Amino acid sequence: MKRLLFPCPDLFVNIAIADAYAMATEFLDQQKHESHIANVLRLDQYYAHPRLEVGHLASRYTDDTEMSIANAKVLVDAPESISKLTFADAYVNEFIRGGQRRGYSRGLQAILERVHSGDELVAQLIPNSTKNGAAMRAVPFGAIPDIDELLRLATLQATVTHDTPEGRFSARAVALMSHFALYEPGKLWEVGAFCNKHLPEEDRRFGHVFILAWNGGPVLHRADHPIAIATVHAVAHLVMHETSLMGILRRAIRFGGDTDSVAAIAWGIATPRYQNEALHEFMERDLESGSSQTGTVRLRKLGTQFMQHFSAL
Repeated sequence: MKRLLFPCPDLFVNIAIADAYAMATEFLDQQKHESHIANVLRLDQYYAHPRLEVGHLASRYTDDTEMSIANAKVLVDAPESISKLTFADAYVNEFIRGGQRRGYSRGLQAILERVHSGDELVAQLIPNSTKNGAAMRAVPFGAIPDIDELLRLATLQATVTHDTPEGRFSARAVALMSHFALYEPGKLWEVGAFCNKHLPEEDRRFGHVFILAWNGGPVLHRADHPIAIATVHAVAHLVMHETSLMGILRRAIRFGGDTDSVAAIAWGIATPRYQNEALHEFMERDLESGSSQTGTVRLRKLGTQFMQHFSAL
């Protein structure tokens, strides 16, 4: 059985920090909001998203973190026979526990606000999305020591909402990058070769994202290039080329588009390798406005339990 080489109790704290911080610039027109983006790039405090209809408050994380927490809790607490329903129940329960936070896609937000169980969620979902929801919550699967089981469960959770080639690939790719950072002795720039070695045949047509550099533009959803693929491409570029968490965060914001998902995933993958990097004090202190119920205290406790669980296997 593989042994965790880089156990990381702050995994979920850092996913949440990157998510909450980069959300302030998500999908902004970079010319119209040049001044706001310049302020955010100072990395001096949490900022709210300037578009009121988005409803994002400074320091609040989004569905990226909340659904990652749900997946982590399934891996630690669920019975051995994990099913789609196990994940669906976890998503509903965490959504309710978090006070029905804003930040989910409009369609999923509306469904979650009216269902009370995983059964109801699965019944109302049409899981044909090629967006990045399955990828954004897939970092926890990297802690699974067996790669076949990692791929199976990352795929299973993807099928709840994103049962498409792009959705399944994006979840598996993020899980494998996370696994490499936690278990493998190699440098992060080697993560692409590791992923292409272990991804199933279905994913071979997407393998270019680990070979070609991201073009530096915004991470957006297009019919000819779904955002699930663009997100993995941008994340892989950041993980393989940047040399610090702060560098990853700044570059993700400069890319534009889905900044919070890219930043949260990339920090989730890279954090085990940069545990000695000093973060700005406000990032932990002010996360979720300092709430002990949803903020740093809870997330660090969850991360500690999560790493202890997989260290004991």
